[in-house]
Amino acid sequence: MSYITAIETAVPDHCFSQEKLASFYINSTDDTVNKRKIKIVAGKTGIERRYSVISDFDKEPGDYTFFAGNADLLPEPGLSQRMDLYRKNATSLSLKAIQKINDIDSIKTGITHLITVTCTGLFAPGLDIELMRELGLKNSVQRSSVNFMGCNAAVIALKNADAICRNQPDAKVLVVCTEICTIHFQKRYNDDYLLSNLLFGDGAAAVLVASQPEGDFMHHVQIKDFNSMILHNGYNDMAWQLSETGFIMNLTSYVPDLISGNIQSMLASIGVKPGDVGHWAVHPGGKRILDDFAAVLEIDRCMLKASYEVLKNYGNMSSPTVLFVLKDVLGNARLEDKGDKVFAAAFGPGLSIETMQLSYV
Repeated sequence: MSYITAIETAVPDHCFSQEKLASFYINSTDDTVNKRKIKIVAGKTGIERRYSVISDFDKEPGDYTFFAGNADLLPEPGLSQRMDLYRKNATSLSLKAIQKINDIDSIKTGITHLITVTCTGLFAPGLDIELMRELGLKNSVQRSSVNFMGCNAAVIALKNADAICRNQPDAKVLVVCTEICTIHFQKRYNDDYLLSNLLFGDGAAAVLVASQPEGDFMHHVQIKDFNSMILHNGYNDMAWQLSETGFIMNLTSYVPDLISGNIQSMLASIGVKPGDVGHWAVHPGGKRILDDFAAVLEIDRCMLKASYEVLKNYGNMSSPTVLFVLKDVLGNARLEDKGDKVFAAAFGPGLSIETMQLSYV
């Protein structure tokens, strides 16, 4: 079997209110229509604050260190500049999460596998080797990476960790998800960018998965099953490509409709009845996604409290976001929850839905 034995999270030091981030975006254009649209969309996100490795968002243009030192932000940072900032911050942000794991100095000597997850930057030697060096892991640790797979990549990484633990009785897998989304802020004002510029933040999460039950949760958290669904009719609704000025996003307002229109049939196909699920860890890709998810499955929105709270306090951080939610859910388990089912779901490019079923044992 396999068990989640620890989850810890971290964010950069720079915290900005959604109002301040919207003002930064508004000030980058003289178009009154764009200004009004930014303000309206920002007010509907359900987000109060987000974190970034960039300190510029509440500074005067002359004090910017990443963006061009003028209000219109031109010329925009190039891909090399964005990747350089990613490389300088990805390892330290990852370590910030890992080092919160209780007794990590003792635990790390037994780590057999390391899986890193990211879609916002790449470099080589990569984040995996950087973490091995910084943590002093054994040089025989087996490494793998889940790259460029978006917001549901954490579930895919946990699926790989589960397979390892089911086949190796002494396995201890460290999964690290780190995303620095804000380096890809773009001076664009179409609907895709109104969403992405006002939604994404930076964060990291570290998870330990082991073949033996252990850890500090109220109950042992056993991984039971994983399921996937690809919605080919959403192929162009969530996607991104590399460009000379960073990542170019496609994130349409149809994404919530695609998810809500298919999640019910997906659960039915895998034999999951919403009424039998005691706890939900749903990726808060946006407020409408959560609202529609609850409405379609006819569950009270309070069952998604952890998802709404993570969205409010951090925004969408891509892959680590569902782990922020899961940490909250598992950390608030009660004695009487033993035997309960936990259902996690996250959504990514393709359009893809990835789910994970857990049980308190």
